[in-house]
Amino acid sequence: MMRYILFFFIFLISSKSFAQLDSIQQLKVVNLSSAKLQKHSKGFKVLALSDSVIVKNMESFTALLRFNTPIYIKEYGAGGTSTASFRGTSASNTAVVWNGININSVNNGQTGFNALTVNLFDHIDVRSGGGSIEFGSGAIGGTVHLNDQLSFGNHLNNQLVSSVGSFNTYNNLYKFSFGNESIAAKFGVSYNQSDNDYKWLGTDGLKNENGAYDNLSFSLGFAYRLNNFSKLSLFSSKFNGNREFSGTLPNPSAAKEKYKDYNFRNLIEYNFHKNAFTHLVKFAYLTQEYRYFANKNVDNYNYGKSKTYLLKYDFNYKISQYSSIESITELESVFGSTDEIIEKNRKQFSQSVIYNLSFENIASINAKVRKDFNSDYNVPFVFALGAELTPLKNTFIRLNGSKNYRVPTYNDLYWPALGNADLIPESSLQGEFGVGYKTKTVKFDVGVYYINSKDKIVWTPGGDPERPGIWTPINVAEAINKGIEFTAAVNKAIGKHFLNFNLNYSYTIAKDKSTNNFLTYVPKHLANGSFGYSYKRFSAFYQHLFTGEVYTTTDNSANYTMPYYNVGNVGVNYNIIKTNNNQLGVGVKVNNVFNKEYQVLPSRPMPNRNFNININFKF
Repeated sequence: MMRYILFFFIFLISSKSFAQLDSIQQLKVVNLSSAKLQKHSKGFKVLALSDSVIVKNMESFTALLRFNTPIYIKEYGAGGTSTASFRGTSASNTAVVWNGININSVNNGQTGFNALTVNLFDHIDVRSGGGSIEFGSGAIGGTVHLNDQLSFGNHLNNQLVSSVGSFNTYNNLYKFSFGNESIAAKFGVSYNQSDNDYKWLGTDGLKNENGAYDNLSFSLGFAYRLNNFSKLSLFSSKFNGNREFSGTLPNPSAAKEKYKDYNFRNLIEYNFHKNAFTHLVKFAYLTQEYRYFANKNVDNYNYGKSKTYLLKYDFNYKISQYSSIESITELESVFGSTDEIIEKNRKQFSQSVIYNLSFENIASINAKVRKDFNSDYNVPFVFALGAELTPLKNTFIRLNGSKNYRVPTYNDLYWPALGNADLIPESSLQGEFGVGYKTKTVKFDVGVYYINSKDKIVWTPGGDPERPGIWTPINVAEAINKGIEFTAAVNKAIGKHFLNFNLNYSYTIAKDKSTNNFLTYVPKHLANGSFGYSYKRFSAFYQHLFTGEVYTTTDNSANYTMPYYNVGNVGVNYNIIKTNNNQLGVGVKVNNVFNKEYQVLPSRPMPNRNFNININFKF
């Protein structure tokens, strides 16, 4: 049925597109997700991670976010399960968005960042603040955007990246792109593996046992220009991963757990832009599956899997030079199950309206509303208002306010003997004020925010009075999150010397309103920064991460805290070949260069000093 509806939309819009041939606007770039993100983020902070930043952090997606964004990453040992805490919110309050589609798991409401391949995406953006209007459930603390992009025009490009490092670690990537006036295409494949058996500093010869991993992933993009104002495109990606779950202190050798990920994402887009009208139709088919082996030597496992069908129609009308109105209609059908939960089907229809108003070099405003109709429960009406003002040259003021939500997961609702079918969605009200300064060489942004979350879903013992001591999910918690985020970037060329500096700092207070205790695993202070230098064919960089102390229990016992830590990485690169069409570079990177002992989660030491040597060949 979804397929027939999609074909109807395409036929209807295509028929209209041939009716008039004047005022044609050329379509150069296939994927518009990055452009839409900027357009819909007036008043919000968006941090774009450049290609040069990604290349410096190819070990994992977790490392990329940890050293370059204000997000606190919880990782169960290097290479293990990895989730985000954005502005002090929970892992299910950070939405991960692939080409405009929310890909958080329907079973647990999260995305594991070690199940994403960092070097296959063309653009990675991090947006702070709520975004449920555009991205749906879970977009409360912030959103991480993974975008593929293709360009028409004559070109043929290849890239080969390979690295080898400590603990028998190998990372390999091949990317290909091609284009002419009618066709744009790309392909990428990545394979990574590691024994991951690093030494545990501060112990008597212990090491990270049962921590090996390997994964294979690919991405594919293809677009065909139907005429000068319409195009059809396809995006597809697949990830197969195997991870062993490493042990903990004091007995790492007892670990025998293993975990497998299978993710398959497919998206078809039709885009038409002519005169004042833009139509965008998306049809997505996503599958996710995991298998958990309590003993890797036995072929018995627990599993969870889901299928998502999504049809999205985005209509934009340019009212005038300074204003536009946009309508976004979504129809979603999700099937999810585990070995403990029989397959459930959740259907949702949503309608959003966005009004954009801008005054050149003075102000830009977004006003948004959204209403969802869900087969399982009532989803709250949500709204957002964002504005960006330019009072003086090179300065700006940001303001935004929004209401956002997070729906209960299948595990929350249906887990046998534990789930709670009476749960309602979480909701949050939040506001932010920021100021900044931007030139070609300098940019800084400082903002203060406040989030009031209600009906938070919390698994608690004794949540059901009829089953005392049994952990069940209930809507009880109300949390207050407030803080400051600061980012700065400096890029300066002095002759043939080029310097760059980046800094992210966040100060976060997150408390349970009923107890006035701090939420667990939320550092009050978090900072990361990098300094880079290049001269002709030579370049070098240093990265640093500071993570403050966190509480690990809800009663904030001083006996159960994780101490603060500092970690630094350093790298050098040299381009053997550097021309307009070809580039061959070699590099060396040393992680944890000061060999510091630290833990992100209790009893799970992180890697000691380690290195990798890499080759990056573009031709």
